[in-house]
Amino acid sequence: MYLVIFDIDGTLTNTYKIDENCFLRALALEFGIFGINTNWAGYKHTTDSGITQQIFIEKLGRVPSDEELVRFKRCFVSLLQEAFIDNQNLFSEIPGSGNLLSELQLDPDWCVAIATGGWSESAKVKLQKANLQIAEIPFASADDAISREDIVNTAILKAKNVYQVETFDRVVFVGDGIWDVKTSANLNIAFIGIGNLELINVGATQIIKDFTNLEVFQAILKTAKIPRFSMNTILHITQRQQWEAAKLIGSYRADSLDNEGFIHCSRLTQIVKVANRFFKHQKDLVLLFIDSEKVQAEIREEEAEIGELFPHIYGELNIDAVYQVIDFGAGEDGFFELPQEVVDLE
Repeated sequence: MYLVIFDIDGTLTNTYKIDENCFLRALALEFGIFGINTNWAGYKHTTDSGITQQIFIEKLGRVPSDEELVRFKRCFVSLLQEAFIDNQNLFSEIPGSGNLLSELQLDPDWCVAIATGGWSESAKVKLQKANLQIAEIPFASADDAISREDIVNTAILKAKNVYQVETFDRVVFVGDGIWDVKTSANLNIAFIGIGNLELINVGATQIIKDFTNLEVFQAILKTAKIPRFSMNTILHITQRQQWEAAKLIGSYRADSLDNEGFIHCSRLTQIVKVANRFFKHQKDLVLLFIDSEKVQAEIREEEAEIGELFPHIYGELNIDAVYQVIDFGAGEDGFFELPQEVVDLE
């Protein structure tokens, strides 16, 4: 049996912004706390329980009491309910998520669970308002643990009990945040990103826009890979033959290393235009996903002809820094697009 675990905000429901807004308002109304850092990825634990605890320590010099947490949750849920009355469109499903959950629950090979960094009551309000039915699905939340890893592990344990499975042959986590990629990497489980191309920059290799194409998602479920989390993934295009030769000797050198002194690399947002400018009509290419933190040579951010900064590797590339390699050939018209196996955001 296989298990797929879903995050909620930004993954199953389009509620990320209203969730953030009501969370901040509840802090202000209940405790007079303002000026919150909303770079959630910068918190030690990107969960409602973890963020609340860190904010209390930073702003008030102590952890919240159980009574304060009850007050906060009550206010938070009340604000979500009021927001729904004012604008129901703020609580929509990610396209196709309702149908996907229904189909997966009928699939004899796949079990389904939910692991959210939100609190249970607020999370279930958002799911209900988005008309997503989860009554039979194992559910773990920030009420169960403070860290994402522990929440996902709780979801796996609950799924084993519900589905009466001793161990799952494959576990896939589906999420939309940097913290979701990191959690999957830490737990050594496969990952699929939803709607956020920037996840490529931190190690995700498979991302889809939404769940409207059920066949595409089901196919990716079977091939999704464990991410190698890095806050600074860079990409490089090369001939397949060059890469195969590099694997035999343990290091890779591009022709530009001899001609210009460095290996050209790109960010996700740059790779297609680089390919279309320098590799048009070429077919037998591969795209290297490089963990820049593992690169032994110096990396410099330097301005190119088009006025953008690009990462340049000043030396040979040690192949153990390359954590993913995919085919990357031009289309019928000679131009490039991001490969479907990496992203499906068309």
